[in-house]
Amino acid sequence: MVSPDTRFEFAVVGGGLFGAAAARHLALAGHRVVLLAPMEPLVRDTHDGVFASHYDEARITRVLDSDPLWARLAHASIDRYAEIEVTSGVSFHHGGGFLALREADGELLSSTARVGEAEGVEFESLDAGQLADRFPFLATSPGQAGLLEATPAGYVNPRALVRAQIEGARAAGVFVAAQTVLQITETPDGVDLLANTGSRYLADRALLATGAYTNELLVRPLDLEVQGRMVLFAALTPELRRSLLTMPGIIHEPASGPTTYLLPPVSYDDGETYVKIGVDEWDRPLRTSEEIGAWFRSGSDEAEAAVARDALVGLIPALAGQPMHTETCAYTMTASGYPYIGMVNDRIGVVVGGNGRGAKSSDEIGRLGAVALLGGSGDERLRPRIAG
Repeated sequence: MVSPDTRFEFAVVGGGLFGAAAARHLALAGHRVVLLAPMEPLVRDTHDGVFASHYDEARITRVLDSDPLWARLAHASIDRYAEIEVTSGVSFHHGGGFLALREADGELLSSTARVGEAEGVEFESLDAGQLADRFPFLATSPGQAGLLEATPAGYVNPRALVRAQIEGARAAGVFVAAQTVLQITETPDGVDLLANTGSRYLADRALLATGAYTNELLVRPLDLEVQGRMVLFAALTPELRRSLLTMPGIIHEPASGPTTYLLPPVSYDDGETYVKIGVDEWDRPLRTSEEIGAWFRSGSDEAEAAVARDALVGLIPALAGQPMHTETCAYTMTASGYPYIGMVNDRIGVVVGGNGRGAKSSDEIGRLGAVALLGGSGDERLRPRIAG
């Protein structure tokens, strides 16, 4: 048992995008906080512990969205990026813009524009001819149009954003332990958390930011599912890098075929620069922690990779024939389509469920998790739903 002087007001379990943000906000509010944040696996192929989906160098950031609540969460987070970078000393945000590429006569494009106007976002409406002039490397169809959001839209480095949040949390007084919580037990006056090292932590309340593994720690599971996803990387020659200099982050929703998202050229630690594409519409439920681990270690699914390759080359024909490889991640999908943020009982709260859209909005989602743990009320649409 830990000694009484190491008891905390709040324990945040999970040091990914949501948990690190929540811990920082709790500490900034003056509270004594422990953040239990396992490290990223050094060797992914043989790792047998937990995984997270922020192990990458780029996620699209944007306010433009057809859903006003998601737009609001993103806007609040983006407004704090500069502050987080300055206080942590870690750079994670890159501008360059965002392009919503959809059918010109579709309601989705119109609703996205209305939300952008309501949020006061700077964006341009581009017809097919303007798209061709502005982005000649894109093979758009005559029936398509786009909404181009200006910087600060672009992308964030999620690994670096997590580092920035953890550094900011430490600076605010958070005790950070690189451990995995195996069990949470409620006691008459708080919670007792058992870590994989055998250490135990005591706190008045706990906030679970544990993503795909959340239901393993709860007596009453949440109504959510975990979906395996894959991303495809196309390596760029120096000439291709130059030709794609003006490429923004893109979400492409064609009249037929899958919805995809594309990141602009980004340099990775292997020395290569890649364009990345992910397919949003894929059904691969992961029902156990063993299935989640096996998926993260697997690296690819050839059927999904083929769909991603076709979509990528169809939109950027110059990438045909470039070396490509795949990596895996997972979405935690909630029944509401929004993050679950709130208390599930008197002692334990949750902030989980990015639904594939959480990285850009993670600081505000984490802040709302901190508010819930402190007893505040939130948007009813974010209320956690119990399974069954």
